[in-house]
Amino acid sequence: MIEKGKISNRQFTILVSLYTVGTAILIIPSSLAFSAKQDSWIAGLLGLAIGLPFIWLYSKLANRFPGLNLAQIFEALLGKWIGKSVSFVFFSCFAFLLASFVLRDIGDFMTTVMLVETPIDAILLIFLAVVLYAVRLGLEVFARVTEVFIPFVVILFLVLFLSISPKIDIQNIQPIFENGAKPIFRGAISILTFPFLELFVFLMIIPYTNNPRQSQKGFILGTIIGGGILIIITLLSVMVMGVNETARSIYPSYDLTKGINIGRFFQRIEAMMALIWFITVFMKLTILTYVTALGLAHTFNLKNYKSMTFPIGILLFLLSLIIFPNSSYLIEFTPTFELYTLIFGFVLPIFLFLMAIIRKKKTESMNG
Repeated sequence: MIEKGKISNRQFTILVSLYTVGTAILIIPSSLAFSAKQDSWIAGLLGLAIGLPFIWLYSKLANRFPGLNLAQIFEALLGKWIGKSVSFVFFSCFAFLLASFVLRDIGDFMTTVMLVETPIDAILLIFLAVVLYAVRLGLEVFARVTEVFIPFVVILFLVLFLSISPKIDIQNIQPIFENGAKPIFRGAISILTFPFLELFVFLMIIPYTNNPRQSQKGFILGTIIGGGILIIITLLSVMVMGVNETARSIYPSYDLTKGINIGRFFQRIEAMMALIWFITVFMKLTILTYVTALGLAHTFNLKNYKSMTFPIGILLFLLSLIIFPNSSYLIEFTPTFELYTLIFGFVLPIFLFLMAIIRKKKTESMNG
């Protein structure tokens, strides 16, 4: 086995929740407000409701192949060569590409709102170096780190909520359903594809939990926690900033906290939002890089996934620099990204699950 580490179901739940929040905490409020206007929080709830059955499906697929990760499931269902081909496409064209998006998001955010005079390549190199170090330490180590991070995320989130609450205007989310169901459904698809369908990559981690068959509960709970945070942040953004400003902003949840001071001593609240984002985006990029390295190592029959981390790191750095001309291009790319995620997070899992059912019935008929 390439990965020998084991994590608890609690650590798995935390990984799922932090990944779900990830980069979405800064971007999703704008996307939902643009699509669903003042009903953006309803779109978020609908997206979560649609996403949970897929999390259930992912868990059921994993449970049909106990002890096997996603790369091994591909081979078990599709045969060695087709399975390896699908595995290569999935990890190089989906997990790896997602990682490059996340890394570029880091660079764009830092150079836009915090370190505007710092070259983006320097920021990417520093952040990527820390991520690669975490990946090389292994799943068990960076899963333990999440247990240190999560209390800070919870405390910071509560402080943010209390700080923002005096500026809440409930009129900003009224009237409900003014624009009908279509914009709400459009927003729901937006949050479904980013980040809920991305969670399919966690089938690379489920076999390394202490009790893989019990991981379904943690998978669903982590998704609900992460999704709940995104919905609350979206709701707060609209109630405080208004629909139009939220939709126009590149990073509405960060802008939400700017200018909020408590007395003369508790100021610069936006730094808390930035810190929450740094923690969640670090874990998301670490998970995606780890999954890519582990998946490709299985695909190429390598004995150790760590040998993949350095070349993956170089390619991640180069791709993140050229993937978008600038951050505004991301909006134009959104429809393409949604279709891309639907293929790998919607069509592929359903196809694999149906293949697993057919395979089981054939086995039963042969034995019968």
